[in-house]
Amino acid sequence: MEVRRKRKNLGGIPTASMSDVAFLLLVFFLSTTKFDLKKGLGINLPAASELADKKVRLKDENITKISIDKDGIVRYKTSNMPEVEEISMNNIQSVIKGIVTSNPDMVISLKTDRKSKYKYMVQVLDKLQAAGAEKISLSTN
Repeated sequence: MEVRRKRKNLGGIPTASMSDVAFLLLVFFLSTTKFDLKKGLGINLPAASELADKKVRLKDENITKISIDKDGIVRYKTSNMPEVEEISMNNIQSVIKGIVTSNPDMVISLKTDRKSKYKYMVQVLDKLQAAGAEKISLSTN
């Protein structure tokens, strides 16, 4: 007489619905995740003209140079000034307004240090626009 032993059913993990659960988790996380969109600055740039390929040479008396260093210190120089002068954020608007009203062809050259915080450039740019400066050149050094 042959005796058959009963095999014990070892517990297993049912994997039949594993793909369903993974798909549901994927859909859940994709639908609940919020993606931040960076809007940047709202600057209206002029349209390119036919003369855009030509280099324009400006007179030195029509350029005011403003520089921002990495610590947020603002300095400016015009053609009739012997040296660069430091200026506070509060005085930028009034000084530039006086310069622009005396010379409507004035171009403001704004140079910002690469290690400077972005907010310093935005603050100075806002002050320049509030002062009525329409010709602004932006660059970094």
